[in-house]
Amino acid sequence: MRRLLAPILFLCAVSAQAQHPPVSLPELVDAAWQREPRARLLDARRAELTALAEVAAGSLPGPGTVGIAHRSDRLQSDRGRLEWELEYAQPLWLPGQAEARRQEAAAALRALEAERAALRLGLARNLSGELLAWQSARAGLWLAEDRLALARALSDDLARRLRAGEAPRFDANLADSERLAAEAQLAEQGLLVAEAARRFERLTGTPPPETLPRPPATGPAAEHPTLAAAREGAALARARLAGTRQSLRDNPELGVRLRHERDSFGAPFGDSVALRISIPLASAPRSAAREAAAIATVTETAVALERARDQLQLDLAQAADQLAAADRLHAAAEARRRLATDNVALADKAWRLGERPLEALLRARAAAFDADAALLRAGLARDQALAWRDYLNGAIE
Repeated sequence: MRRLLAPILFLCAVSAQAQHPPVSLPELVDAAWQREPRARLLDARRAELTALAEVAAGSLPGPGTVGIAHRSDRLQSDRGRLEWELEYAQPLWLPGQAEARRQEAAAALRALEAERAALRLGLARNLSGELLAWQSARAGLWLAEDRLALARALSDDLARRLRAGEAPRFDANLADSERLAAEAQLAEQGLLVAEAARRFERLTGTPPPETLPRPPATGPAAEHPTLAAAREGAALARARLAGTRQSLRDNPELGVRLRHERDSFGAPFGDSVALRISIPLASAPRSAAREAAAIATVTETAVALERARDQLQLDLAQAADQLAAADRLHAAAEARRRLATDNVALADKAWRLGERPLEALLRARAAAFDADAALLRAGLARDQALAWRDYLNGAIE
């Protein structure tokens, strides 16, 4: 009995905590976002890319370097020769490199935002699926409760009639067997509800809501977030290729050197200023390797974009077929349940009049419960088809 009551008590606790106004899907996605490791990584990357964009927007490619040098003849002739040098060196942009880096930084930020939108949509789909599973399990629990209530009423009725000598023991045993089977089904279904609730709570940190407003039906968005992420990824690869072609050699460096020196003891110190510029030479093998790697990435992202576009078109067509089939299955399940309900009423009347045995009533009730379960599955399939359609349309809000 304790194992039977545990899942029911858990469901009551969840239902008590869920007695709040309906929670919207964006709020649930926000809660799941805070618990998603990939989302935290994207947030950290956004800060990194923002800092890199600020560097690319600067007039110089990076900070300079400061050097100091000292020279004397103390260890050799010791004539008093002394020299101090202070130098500041600043790297400079290569021609076209600054603009290429700025475009690359902007493309990286756009790609990151597109990836965030795609991840957010994926979280919304996962949440919708887990919520549908919990609602389906809960509806199955209600069906099991109805079955147990009917089985207990029949078992109690036959027990009284058996004591009065008005019913055979065979019928009483059948009724008790049905009651035990209903209790077992209720316990199993309660565990399914508890497991579904825990899965949902692991995603969001909150119990599943009683209801969730469905977004209005809309046509496909201008661009699906997953497709937008693939497109921005391809644009970023092209921007990096352009940046690589503008950075085939290291940055040149401009230096300013201040010198303070004397030739011997007693000689006055003299000061001088020198300018230095260094231009690194390009290495053909290294440049070819960098460019080839960037071109390979461009090709890979272009192929990924085409595959994402083709897959989205295929999924849209499949979603339409799934939704139409789910509607037909749901209509058939409703008709089947009406027939099963009518048969239960007829079998119950015939059994009470002594025209049919108890087995006929139990078979009719079993068929009715199977019809209810089939209707429940059909409803879940239709809800899943609608959720899949919403995902393909990019519906989150």
